[in-house]
Amino acid sequence: MKVLEKDLKRGIVKVRVEDEDDLWLLKTIVKEGDVVIAHTMRDVKVDGEGKRRLPMKLALQVKNVYFQPFSSRLRIHGIIVEGPEEYGLRGSHHTFNIDVGCEVEIVKKSWTPSELKRLERSVVKGLKALLVAFDFDEISIALLYDQGIKYLIDKSLPTLNKDSGSMDELINTISEIVSKVLSTVKCDVVIVASPAFMKDLITVRLGKNVKVFKDSVSNGGRAGIEELIRRDSVKKLLKEVNIIESEKVFEEFMELLVSRPQRIAYGIDEVKLAAVSNAIAKLLVLEDLLSDERFEELEEILNTVEEMGGTVRIVGSETPLSARLRGLGGIIAVLRFDLNFNR
Repeated sequence: MKVLEKDLKRGIVKVRVEDEDDLWLLKTIVKEGDVVIAHTMRDVKVDGEGKRRLPMKLALQVKNVYFQPFSSRLRIHGIIVEGPEEYGLRGSHHTFNIDVGCEVEIVKKSWTPSELKRLERSVVKGLKALLVAFDFDEISIALLYDQGIKYLIDKSLPTLNKDSGSMDELINTISEIVSKVLSTVKCDVVIVASPAFMKDLITVRLGKNVKVFKDSVSNGGRAGIEELIRRDSVKKLLKEVNIIESEKVFEEFMELLVSRPQRIAYGIDEVKLAAVSNAIAKLLVLEDLLSDERFEELEEILNTVEEMGGTVRIVGSETPLSARLRGLGGIIAVLRFDLNFNR
């Protein structure tokens, strides 16, 4: 995200959307009642010409925000509060289609510390990684986003037989699949993972045209992809990517749950108590909670944690972590010091 203008006294932040993750971030920030200003197309009546579709700049008071994970469009629906006077549009409904490259002005009564921190983090982009996990039976290829994992390929591989050339054929098949994907997507690095030695053979084939790293996993397919993002080498390489950082916090939480449960909190009630005690060092929140009926209570928690120097990570609904986090109430915290919750 490129921040073009910031005037917090008037509640204004203007941004340029640079990728799909920025659209996802805006979905978590823009709320009902905010005013969003953008260029758009609108059907209007023109004297003597009937209806025409014209470009114009409108301001909407937001009613709803829609975003399909990994899509390249955010839809913001609301009531027109400002626009060209000659068309009498004020009070009418309209929907902005916000795409990558669009400039958007967001006006809030007040920006929360949590919202500003999320915007600040979005300016620094991590490496865009293509993940490849395969074994003798299957292959999955995925792109890693802040909002989650977008699977591009899930494919069964031909069965090996006793023919001495079959291994070469299998490696050729895998190389062709990966190369075909690479010709259609943009990425900074490719991380290839497999059991045994197969990854070495693929890395040699791909290394001439793209930056390739390799690692070991127990299985191919989606299970291998999910294992790969938990590997220490991948965490180090992709440390700026939200999903990787979130996995690290979750692993720390689970270790403490067993060894020192008084050093963690989970569920909104426990986390709220920990926040007002200035006890939270790291906080994970499931994206779904941002539109929950207890949203205002949650936003207060996020603000308190940010103001007290804690880190907050929003976990997308399309991440492998989301189901595990949902089972813990959708919100967990690693604490600075022990608290007793009488569990």
